[in-house]
Amino acid sequence: MQIGDVSVDPLFDGVLPLPPTVIYPDVPLSVWAGLPGALDADGLLPIPFGGFLAADTRGNRVVFDLGGGLAPQLVPGGEPPPVREQLPRALEKLGCPLEAVTDVVLSHLHIDHVGWASTVGRATFPGARHHIHAADWKHFVYGDADHAVRAKVAPLREVAELWDGDSVQLFDWLRLVHAPGHTPGAAIALIESRGQSLAVVGDLFHHPAALDHPEWRCGFDWDAQGARAGRTKWLGRLRATGTPLIGAHFPGLKPVTLG
Repeated sequence: MQIGDVSVDPLFDGVLPLPPTVIYPDVPLSVWAGLPGALDADGLLPIPFGGFLAADTRGNRVVFDLGGGLAPQLVPGGEPPPVREQLPRALEKLGCPLEAVTDVVLSHLHIDHVGWASTVGRATFPGARHHIHAADWKHFVYGDADHAVRAKVAPLREVAELWDGDSVQLFDWLRLVHAPGHTPGAAIALIESRGQSLAVVGDLFHHPAALDHPEWRCGFDWDAQGARAGRTKWLGRLRATGTPLIGAHFPGLKPVTLG
């Protein structure tokens, strides 16, 4: 996908089949059964996980979110999904070795987004700046929110660039906007170049079906009311600007244009 001078490609890391009620506990199974192709043969919702690579014409290579990593346990007590550990290979296929990544943007610090942050206790992308909202760093690294996340992210201390406030401009084409709710420091990345735009939404939405239902509560939201308000706000903003969106859990990691 081309957004002005910036190319954006999906980085598939794996897929985790889950009962739909794990993600959306208040949505009846009949809703999912009525969506063609949404469920697999076992009645589970296949949840892809991974990220995206954005590259400009000046040599900047930005990875958005880092999938599940090695042998990920993405739900408490769960087994590693059978399809996993694909993100480094996806980068290689795009001609981008690990050492060529200049920046990593973490939309939030949940385990299925930080899996490749470190490998065997060392930063997987040691030459890259890692952009993380300070509220999430405080919550997950200094706090006790998730010990698995802390173990993955703590090795980034030397390469982490924490940002605070409502937004930060990383490049002339890339802006990060604070969107708390799913986590305290959740963020949306806006790519804007030559009059075109794209929103990388993290876990603002887990499935395209939810774009018509911002009231659907996600079972992993830190602040359910704040997350709902954020979904409604961002839907209005993206519709008003005609900005398509991509999410790390959307089927095929494909962009969606709002109607």
